[in-house]
Amino acid sequence: MTSWRLPLTDPGAHAPGPLAAFYDRLHASGLGTFRDAGSRLFPVWRYEFVENILKGADPAVTNANTLDPLTPMGRFAANPGTWSSLVHLVGVPKATANSNGAAHEEVRRAVFAPPGGLSLSPATNEESFGELIRRRVAAVADDVERSSSGGDVVDFAAIFARPLSAGIISEIVGFAASDEGQVRAWSDGQTALLGRVLDRPGQVAGVRGLSDLSRACRRLVAERVRTPADDMASHLLRQGLPEKRAAAVLMNIMAAGYSTTYGTLLNAMRYLLADDGREHWDALQDKAIVPTLAGELMRVETGLTGWKRKAGNAVRLGESEIPAGGQILVMLGAANRDPEHFHEPHRIRLDRTERKEPKALTFGAGPHLCIGREVSRLEIGEALSVLRERFSGMRLALSGAEADYDPDYLFRTPVALPVRL
Repeated sequence: MTSWRLPLTDPGAHAPGPLAAFYDRLHASGLGTFRDAGSRLFPVWRYEFVENILKGADPAVTNANTLDPLTPMGRFAANPGTWSSLVHLVGVPKATANSNGAAHEEVRRAVFAPPGGLSLSPATNEESFGELIRRRVAAVADDVERSSSGGDVVDFAAIFARPLSAGIISEIVGFAASDEGQVRAWSDGQTALLGRVLDRPGQVAGVRGLSDLSRACRRLVAERVRTPADDMASHLLRQGLPEKRAAAVLMNIMAAGYSTTYGTLLNAMRYLLADDGREHWDALQDKAIVPTLAGELMRVETGLTGWKRKAGNAVRLGESEIPAGGQILVMLGAANRDPEHFHEPHRIRLDRTERKEPKALTFGAGPHLCIGREVSRLEIGEALSVLRERFSGMRLALSGAEADYDPDYLFRTPVALPVRL
């Protein structure tokens, strides 16, 4: 076990080839887990183990650490630059990802409640968000056309993926258009805290971004108490959620709705515009296959490759064990490519349903299944369809063999994606 480590913060580790090779090595190892010295995480990658942990099948596993920084808290305590932000964050109540029992059920009922405003209920997803998402995708595509000449090399992340995801989640939550740039910075801070072991400047930037997001969500909720609108902030208040808890739920929705969707869209386009994905890029002309293709892309090219849990007591995984107190890295991306459950696991195939293969774990499983999953599916499917229709000749324009990726244990995100329109 001492020879095993997580290479996910190494340069190039998230590139398609190295990542697939690492997943293959894990699945062939016969291990259930190991301790990674750099992150102190115990990774779990086999589909059945990941699914059981996510479903809460083992009472020894808790989600208490899900939204905690990966950097040990003692380092924040020793860094005066983080103190004022930490003082604010201590008062933030648990929301969805890290709450359980009655508190968790209260939030889920509020989020999915159908009466009035926007509801995240899958049954009303199209009704609540379809027009908003189509309008936003069309507007960003219009901006790209206006600002670019044919043949230009541009950063797809900067011109399309980031503004699209930030704009959609901002409007859903209730932030003004003028706040969308800040939404990106706030969310970047939150995701860096969750998935990276940060140096002192990184700690300050991350915790400040998270506390700024919390304050902004509280201001928004207070404003909606006075002036309700057709947004998620007002919807939560209408369901009777207390103001501070409503603000905490909005923070969760912001992170899930921006960083993961933005990363998945970048990874999907990186695949589709490369030689090995060009067939599927062309296939997007047939709108009937878009939902199935988008689902497969979210299985293989998910922007959220891992999530955290904690061993309250010792957890047995085959011949391996996670000791009490150990932080678990639930490797969603690796489970989605488990060769025991998925035929040709690294390939995009459109016949998974016919083969009766299991559901991908991209959005989790069990009581903490991602509440915004249907919005994400709708957004990514619409974006891919419009991009193929309006920019059919788009090509990758990488200066080297591969894109650069953020060094992160949870999120798989290209730093930039140069394309030629």
